[in-house]
Amino acid sequence: MSELEQASAEVEQAKKQKDKSKRQQAERKIEQSAKKSVQTEPHLAYLWYEAQGSELKNPIRDAWQKDLKPSIIPDAFHFIPDFSALNYLPSLSFMLRVPFKLRKPYLSKDDHIFYLLDNPVHKEKVFQTPMVASTSWKGALRATLWQMEHKKGDEEIIRLLGDAREDERGQAGRLYFYPTFFDKIDREVINPHDRKTGVGKNPILIECVPVNAIGEFILLYVPFGSVKSDEVAADLQLVAEGVEKMLTVYGFGAKTSSGFGIAELNGTGELAIRANLPDLKQPEPEVTSPEPQLPRYLITEGQLHPDFQSFDGSLKLEAEYLFGKSGKKEKHLYDKAKKWWEREGRQLAETVTPEPALETTALRSKPSMTEVPFVNWSELCDHAQEMAEQLCEKQKEAEIRHDL
Repeated sequence: MSELEQASAEVEQAKKQKDKSKRQQAERKIEQSAKKSVQTEPHLAYLWYEAQGSELKNPIRDAWQKDLKPSIIPDAFHFIPDFSALNYLPSLSFMLRVPFKLRKPYLSKDDHIFYLLDNPVHKEKVFQTPMVASTSWKGALRATLWQMEHKKGDEEIIRLLGDAREDERGQAGRLYFYPTFFDKIDREVINPHDRKTGVGKNPILIECVPVNAIGEFILLYVPFGSVKSDEVAADLQLVAEGVEKMLTVYGFGAKTSSGFGIAELNGTGELAIRANLPDLKQPEPEVTSPEPQLPRYLITEGQLHPDFQSFDGSLKLEAEYLFGKSGKKEKHLYDKAKKWWEREGRQLAETVTPEPALETTALRSKPSMTEVPFVNWSELCDHAQEMAEQLCEKQKEAEIRHDL
């Protein structure tokens, strides 16, 4: 900052002397000093000159805008779970992953005290990565469901999102949201216009996540208490429809009524449920390993071909094998079989392999999970409806068995 002030003084002196060369050199020093200030702490430096009413705040802001890049959170932290987590959750839990790309900028409000702008976008506290907090997702989905005429006291809303827990009578919701981290950061200018003259005045610079930034929306549903399949089926369909409307119609973040916070599907999404729904399971590709090239005297690894094998499993005598055969090839083949038998075949035949004992873990039923991909919103809603129908059918079957 001292270098910045000294360079500013040199500019003023060069103006008085009308020395263009010295002025240009001093202006380059201002740019370099402002860049150093930005690399150290841009916000306090800017606010210092703002409080003094100095124009030196402008080169600091210009340098900050040129180097506006988000930091990336390392994948090693595993802030976001994968679908394997469903194996450890109660039955009928489901998870939804939606990769998206912003069609309109995303705006939000951070609580940073000392910041260069009055409107910074919300960031993760340690890495300063632009993000949508899990609580913001919950509020956005609640607002979307309200727009879809699902009111605060509705049974479905309380079951999904819970209600106010000011006392012991409050209830937690079954939905759990995860934060979304973005790979880009930028600025947006909002210029309010005078209602009478229609002329813009006092443009407002707002930090934002720009168009085409990509992120992932991840939601987890965990049923608790008295769980009914038809309730989970209804919740699944409502969640799928609500997420689609939230991302594509009503938006998320600030100023959604002005069109901000709208996204589109980017790639293949996934929906998985902790239930065995065979009609929806994707066929697993058959992996066939290449057949080993076995010699003619073997049928499998370690087992003689019947032509070379006597009644007790040992190697036939040469005369016994060659009986009725002629030619050097048969003799040569038997010699190879004999060498293999003396080298390892006899020992394999004498070794008795005990049958493996059944482990208790093998007797346990493995957790079943049904996972389906989707490439557009119609597929998501269709898969959710198919899952819901199968869950309802399973409940009817269970009720019939109970009555019988």
